[in-house]
Amino acid sequence: MRRTRRSRTSGRMRAAVVAVTGIALLAGCGSHLSETELAATQGAISVPTAVAAAPGTGDVGGTGAVPGAVDPGAAAPAAGAGTDAGTVAGTDPAAGPGAGASAAPGKATTDNTAKVPGTNVDVPVPAGPRDEIVMCSFGNSSGVLGAVTGPAPVANKAWEAYINAKGGLAGHKVRMIIADTGGAAANAQAIAQKCVEQEKAVAFFNEYSFGELDGAIPYLKSKGVPVIGSIGGAISSDHSIMVFNPMNGADVGQAWGFINTIAAQTDKKKLGVLYCQEASTCAQQISSFSKLLPHKGLEIVYKAQVSLVQPDYTAQLLQAKNAGAEVMVLLLDSASVGRVARNAAQQNYTPILAGTYNLGIQATLDQGPILNGLLLASRTPAYSTSPLLKDYRDAMARYQPGKVTGDVGAGAFVVGALLEKYAGKFLNKKTVTSQDFLDLLYSLKNEKLGGLLPGITFAKSDDRTQTNRCIAPVRLENGAFVQRSGFVCAPDWKPGT
Repeated sequence: MRRTRRSRTSGRMRAAVVAVTGIALLAGCGSHLSETELAATQGAISVPTAVAAAPGTGDVGGTGAVPGAVDPGAAAPAAGAGTDAGTVAGTDPAAGPGAGASAAPGKATTDNTAKVPGTNVDVPVPAGPRDEIVMCSFGNSSGVLGAVTGPAPVANKAWEAYINAKGGLAGHKVRMIIADTGGAAANAQAIAQKCVEQEKAVAFFNEYSFGELDGAIPYLKSKGVPVIGSIGGAISSDHSIMVFNPMNGADVGQAWGFINTIAAQTDKKKLGVLYCQEASTCAQQISSFSKLLPHKGLEIVYKAQVSLVQPDYTAQLLQAKNAGAEVMVLLLDSASVGRVARNAAQQNYTPILAGTYNLGIQATLDQGPILNGLLLASRTPAYSTSPLLKDYRDAMARYQPGKVTGDVGAGAFVVGALLEKYAGKFLNKKTVTSQDFLDLLYSLKNEKLGGLLPGITFAKSDDRTQTNRCIAPVRLENGAFVQRSGFVCAPDWKPGT
C-alpha cells in the first residue's frame, strides 16, 4: 500500500510539473525568449508542484475579452536651425525612459513556508501578493487608417512585456487588453464599458483612435477612469479632463507643430495643403493650423481635400504649382505622400514636402529617395536614433520582432516611463485604483522625464491644449530621420503651463 501511495503521489507531481511546463511553453510560442524570461514577462509560472500560481498568471494579454479585440502578437541628431520659439533646455541625453525612476520594485517577502503535499520539500509562501493592474487600449486598426496607427498597438504590447520583465509597476503585473474600434465611436464606448466593468481596467493606455475616442469619453468621465497617452488622432483628446496626453496635443499643439516644422527648417513662405477625407481630424487640424497664420510670413495659397486611396494627385499639384506653393503640407499616409512626390516629379514641380509625426514610420522610408528632404515633426526625440528611446527599440526587437515601429509607437514608452518613474510613490499598495493613477498624473510639475518631454503639467480642466505645444523638427535624409534641433515650442508656451 505504501508503494502504491508513493507511486500515485509521484504520478501527480509529474503531471503537475508537465502542466506547469506546458504553460511556459505555450506562452512562448513564436518568441525568442528563454523559459525563464517568458515566465517573467508573460505570466508563466515555474514553481514546485502543487504551489498555486498568482491570480491572472498564464493570461498573456486578455485580448479575447473584448469583441473585436486583437493581439498584435510576436514582432544622431544633427545640430540644426532654431526659431524664435526657442528650444527647451534641461534635457539629459544620457537618461533613458526610466530616468529618475525609483528603485526597481522589491520582490515579495515571505513570512512562512509550506511543504509540498506528499513530500518533505519546503517552499516559500508569499506574503501579500499584489493584484495585477489591468489597462486597455483601443483604436482603429482597419484599412488605410490602420496603417497609420500600426506602430501603437504593438508598442503597447511590447511595453507590457518590457515592464513585466522588470517586475511590473511597483510589483504589480500589468495586463494590457487591445481592442479594434473599427472606426466607430459606438464601439469605443462599448469597449470602454466592458474593459472597466468586466475586466476591471483602471486606466486606458496610449489610445490610437481618430474620432472614436469621443464615444468613450463620457463613460470614462462618469467612472473616473483616465486615458493615459494618445497618438493625438482625436481632437477631443485635447479637450477632456480624463485624457492625459503628455506629448504634442491633437489640437493647438499639432497646429503649432505644422508651423514650427516648416519655420524651423526652411525660409519658404507659400504653402499648399492636401488633407485626407477619411478621418475628420484631418480637416479639424487644418482648421486649427490656419487660425495661427500668418506666423513668420507663412500663408496658405492652395488647399484641397483628397483621398488616401486616390491613385494620382497630379491635378491638385498643378493647381498648387500655379498658385505659387513652395511647400506642400501633407495630412496623408506614407503611401499617399510617396505618390504625391512621384506625381510632382513627373510635372517638374519641386516643392518642399512637409508632414507631421504620423509619417515618422518605416513605411515612409520604404518610399525610397523620392522623399529625400521631407520635413517632419516628432513628438519625442527621434524614435529611430535617439539614445533616449533605446528601450523602445530594444523592446520591440525582443517582444514584437518584425513589427512596425514609429513615432506613435515610441509614445507608448514615454507614457510608460512616466508611470514607471512614479509607481513606487503612488502605486505601492496591494490593489491599485483609477484614483491612484489620477493622483500620480496630477502630481507631475514641469516634468521633462530626462529629455523625453519639454516640461509638462496636467491642468485640472477639460482644456488640455496648454499641456504640450512642442515638437522636435526632423528631416528625412538619405534614408533616415535626422533630428534638426531640440524641442521647438509655440511662442506662447512655456514648460509647466
